[in-house]
Amino acid sequence: MSIEKITSKIISEAQELRDKTLSEAAAQSDAVLAEARKKAEDMVEDSRKRGVEEKEKIISRRKSVADIDCRKVFLAKKQELIGQCFDRAVDDIIAMDKDRYTELLTALGTNSGMTGGQLIFNENERAAIGQKVVDALNSRIEGGSFSLSEETRPLRGGYMLMCGQTFINNTIEALVEEARPELTAEVAKMMFPA
Repeated sequence: MSIEKITSKIISEAQELRDKTLSEAAAQSDAVLAEARKKAEDMVEDSRKRGVEEKEKIISRRKSVADIDCRKVFLAKKQELIGQCFDRAVDDIIAMDKDRYTELLTALGTNSGMTGGQLIFNENERAAIGQKVVDALNSRIEGGSFSLSEETRPLRGGYMLMCGQTFINNTIEALVEEARPELTAEVAKMMFPA
C-alpha cells in the first residue's frame, strides 16, 4: 500500500471519527439543552403556580381585612344611629306636654327617696316649670322640704337634686342613659331588622 493510500485512509478515518464525535457531541449538547429547557420550563411553571397561589393568598387576606373594616364601619354607623335615636328620645321627652313632663319630673323626685333638697334646673325649665315641680314634690312627700335653687346648670332637661353634699341626677339625659343598656338591643332590632 502506498503512502498516499495510507495517508488518505488515515485522513478518511480521522474525518469519520471527527464526524462521529461531532455528531455524538451535538446529540449530547441537544440532550443537555433539552434537559435545561425542561428544568427551566418546570421552574417557570412552578414559579407561576407559586405566584398564582401567593396572589390568591394576598387577595384573600386583603379581602378579609376589607370585610373586617367594612363590618367595623357598618357597626360604627349603626351605633351612631342608635345614639342619635337615644338623643332624640331625650329631645322628645323634654318636648312632651308640660303637664305630663312636670308629672314625670315629680315622679323622679318622689322615687329618689329624699324628703328635701334643692332642685337645680337649666335656665329655661327653672323659669317655666321649676316651682311647679317643687310644689308637687312638697305636696306628695310627707314632710317634703324641697326648694328651687337659684343656681342653674347646662342640663338638657330635668334637674339635679342637691341635699347637703349629696346630688341625685334626675336629668332626662341620665334617665335615658340609665335605660340605654336594656333598650339598645331592642332599638337595634327595630332599626335594623334581620
